[in-house]
Amino acid sequence: MKRTLTTTLKVILFTAGFIAALWFFLPWREAGKAVMSLAYSRLSDSGMRMNYSDISGESDGFTVHNLALSGMANLRFSSVTLRPRIAASILSLAPVCDVSFRGGSVQLGQVMSFGDGGVLLTVGRREILLEQLRTNGDFSVNGYITINTQNMRVGRTDARIDVPENFSGNMGLLRNFLPLVQEGGRWYLRRN
Repeated sequence: MKRTLTTTLKVILFTAGFIAALWFFLPWREAGKAVMSLAYSRLSDSGMRMNYSDISGESDGFTVHNLALSGMANLRFSSVTLRPRIAASILSLAPVCDVSFRGGSVQLGQVMSFGDGGVLLTVGRREILLEQLRTNGDFSVNGYITINTQNMRVGRTDARIDVPENFSGNMGLLRNFLPLVQEGGRWYLRRN
């Protein structure tokens, strides 16, 4: 029994040491290129397009510069930084990372700034979970959203959306595509 416990402890320590060494010496720029290549492939399969100008490595992640996503809406970011959460990824058996962005904008007929913000991203086999979503621009979103990976449609969600005054009339049209609800002059994405 004591020998088995010692062997198990050695395996755990070796694995933890290996993961720590991998984490500290990982070439983040190259990891970022691999992740963006995979994202490009998955988005293309769903009918979306993605472009960016460059990727730079950070101490604990990578930054994508001048990222543009095109689909039902066009999204643009000056920069997007991804910082993987290894322990959370292992526990959930799915990639989990903190995402922060700067200089974001969305085009839904007209271009609107959603500024800077961030999200905790979990990419599962059946859904993408965007938790703690927050933006600070004229077009702002705060809450959580899930996206079905099969059809790229919004699943469970609870998020408040603020839009510029000159765009608020268009929100009724978006109800045909999104689970939008208006309460007390505010708009929410809601679906259980």
